[in-house]
Amino acid sequence: MCLNNYNKEKKKYKHLSYAERTMIERWYNKENLSKKEIAKRLAKSERTIRREINRGLTKNLNVYFEEILVYSAEIAQEKYEENLKAKGQELKIGSNIKLVSRIEKMIKEEKKSPEVIEQELKRENLINITGRTIRNYIYDGNVFNIEKEDMIYNKKHKAKNQNKRIAKTIPPEKSIENRPKEANERSEYGHWEGDLIIGKKKKGSVLLTLTERMTREEIIIKIKGKNSEYVVKAINGLERKYGKRFYTKFKTITFDNGAEFRDYKSMEKSCIKKGKRIEVYYAHPYCSGERGSNENNNRMIRRWIPKGTPIDDISKDFIKRIEDWLNNYPRAMFDYKSSNMILLGM
Repeated sequence: MCLNNYNKEKKKYKHLSYAERTMIERWYNKENLSKKEIAKRLAKSERTIRREINRGLTKNLNVYFEEILVYSAEIAQEKYEENLKAKGQELKIGSNIKLVSRIEKMIKEEKKSPEVIEQELKRENLINITGRTIRNYIYDGNVFNIEKEDMIYNKKHKAKNQNKRIAKTIPPEKSIENRPKEANERSEYGHWEGDLIIGKKKKGSVLLTLTERMTREEIIIKIKGKNSEYVVKAINGLERKYGKRFYTKFKTITFDNGAEFRDYKSMEKSCIKKGKRIEVYYAHPYCSGERGSNENNNRMIRRWIPKGTPIDDISKDFIKRIEDWLNNYPRAMFDYKSSNMILLGM
């Protein structure tokens, strides 16, 4: 797995011309070509042709005076021009090929949200356009060659299985209800949320992700499997890496109720000194929102590592690049400063 998979060059998107619409009219109405074949002849996506034909459909009578649906290039062109007038600013964007390509690259390759793009374009005095407008153009499909899937992974809510058995009872003192006030209010640095990102199979390597609650700083560690032993080893590695800094950088970690996180005693016990190194807490069952910062960062990681991707195939260098990208990503909640910028100011 490497970034090359996400950086393949694609043909620049251009609006259909009226001449192309007349060709579609002939091929679709008279020659009965499929949408796939028309797309191939015009070097467009099948989705574009399907959308275009739907735009230009109109009722007509055949030789038997039966009502049928046909594609009209003239009607399609009129609707297209009306849409441009109604959207106003789209004419300005659509005629600026460099700007369109720049926004497409920011979304597809740099994995930035429309809101972040809005701020960057404003800072560079290129155009005054809102993130919502960019989203509308993407959904409409008349300006950008971007699919919804290129933007962000949609959050899918799974039905809660209230009858699911929990392996062990969590001690009351380890409940999120007893987490320090500073962690709950995000008023102090050093309180983290954690989870695992699973690959294609249940077996094999996984990613341990840790998100700091106040700054949204992210740490991503590739571990050998979904096992409490590997989670403990990863935290041991962090303690050795940061040394004395570990105890101010990591004060608490909040996990879900998965079996891989149940060995809180080993996670809390220091591997280089006597006593505890950290406090571990657990969110309530079926309440992923109690670790919302980590859940959100995991969805952002999925922009680079789609579900079903084998984690075994992903290099540590690639993981570090994702980590750096996340920590340098401008966030609306911080007035479009990144986690690293917040950390520098602390």
